[in-house]
Amino acid sequence: MYKKIIKYVLSIFLIVVIYISLSISQIHFFNYSNFDLSNVDFKIIAHRGAADIAPGNTLISIKKALEVSPDRIEIDIQQTKDEKLILMHDISLDRTTNGSGLVKDKTFLEISNLDAGSWFSKEFIGEKIATLEEVIELIDGKCELTIEIKKGNEYYPNIVKNLVNLIEKHNAEDWCIIHSFNTKALKDVNEINPKIKLHKLLIGKIAYAPLFIGDGIEFYNIKNYPYISEYSINYNFANKRLINYLHKNGKKINVWTVNDSIDLIDLIEFIALGVDGIITDNPSINKK
Repeated sequence: MYKKIIKYVLSIFLIVVIYISLSISQIHFFNYSNFDLSNVDFKIIAHRGAADIAPGNTLISIKKALEVSPDRIEIDIQQTKDEKLILMHDISLDRTTNGSGLVKDKTFLEISNLDAGSWFSKEFIGEKIATLEEVIELIDGKCELTIEIKKGNEYYPNIVKNLVNLIEKHNAEDWCIIHSFNTKALKDVNEINPKIKLHKLLIGKIAYAPLFIGDGIEFYNIKNYPYISEYSINYNFANKRLINYLHKNGKKINVWTVNDSIDLIDLIEFIALGVDGIITDNPSINKK
């Protein structure tokens, strides 16, 4: 009896290992250092601004990213009790500010004077929580802005409508992009304003199955979402099979978040695989 159970568990474990191995990016196995990078079109996407040298999702981080002229800047948003859209990765204030509690339970006035910089270093003591409107006004089309919506209307009432309204208010449909792990939130955006570009965040795809890993495991057919133009995948799972699959279906693919020992060789390896964009905390990396 025990031998059968052990055999069954080992079989399941082996299948899981095989699936993971088939899904892992080839950059872990092959060297693409001889790849010619010239005349290859790809984007450098600044993750939370210049998050390698400043507290991510703050105005100072956005300003430092703009100094090196990335193709895009990516940020995260949450919504306050009085429906103000702010830059914040977490749903709570605890990790990146000197406040505590859930963002949705606080008014913007209650959090407007919190310190959002000292968690990163003493250099940024006193940095305030930024509003999305401040960031849109700061960027003003200097580069594209990718806005990650973490939670949809079920968690933050009217957040989709509020986000779309803000983009429309600043006539920013041409250079603002909304992306999310939350498929329904993207669908809701498209129903309100189909002109806004939409991207889907994923961790990866399970090999040889219509299963994507994002907020859990999704049965997901990209053909059901023609309004989603790009997909952003964890770089560990951006393998050639997945890249070809997305390109064949007319979609672009970005990889996140490329930070470890990033240099020209790392960049070449990802581009050689065929990715269209690199999401990184280090937007100063040189394309050439």
